[in-house]
Amino acid sequence: MSRPIGRNSEDTKNYIKEIATKIFEYKGYTATSMDDIKKETNLSKGTIYYHFKNKEDLYLYCLIQASNDFVKKWDIMSQSKTTAEEKLHSWAKLNSMLQQPLTNTIPEYLVAVKKDDSTNVISLFKPEFDIIKMILEHGKETGEFKANLDIDSACVILFSLISSLSNSYIYGFKTPGEQKNLYSNAIDIIIQGLKV
Repeated sequence: MSRPIGRNSEDTKNYIKEIATKIFEYKGYTATSMDDIKKETNLSKGTIYYHFKNKEDLYLYCLIQASNDFVKKWDIMSQSKTTAEEKLHSWAKLNSMLQQPLTNTIPEYLVAVKKDDSTNVISLFKPEFDIIKMILEHGKETGEFKANLDIDSACVILFSLISSLSNSYIYGFKTPGEQKNLYSNAIDIIIQGLKV
């Protein structure tokens, strides 16, 4: 069970990340073991540990890659949007399409590793927070949003709200269309509070 034939080191690392992300999303951080990842990838422990020093290292890598993937897709999707309101709707639409339940495992991870300081984990999502901040600042500058808007608080509210909607299937929003509408409705409600 060494590295699969025909795969280079980067492909193997990406393969491990893809499988591990799905396992972390399904089982959570605590219940996921390196043996689970070994079993699902059909790779040796040596191959996995060659790329990641431990489960925490792998988990954090999965989070970083999820954030990077989101930002790349955002850069493409946002090019045609001009108003802050259009950009917020596009941002919510992208979130509904990608739905990253991995972010819902962060509180469990923080408890499991006994990290009192969540600054390190929050820094992983800085690129995503920067997107929200840029949209809100644009809205303030153009007069779409309140001049006295507390951008830092609004970023946390927006990120938390939209991230939590990845669990909307629990409440009966099962189809992609239903979920997309839910995300859009959430932004419509938030925009009313942001406007002048």
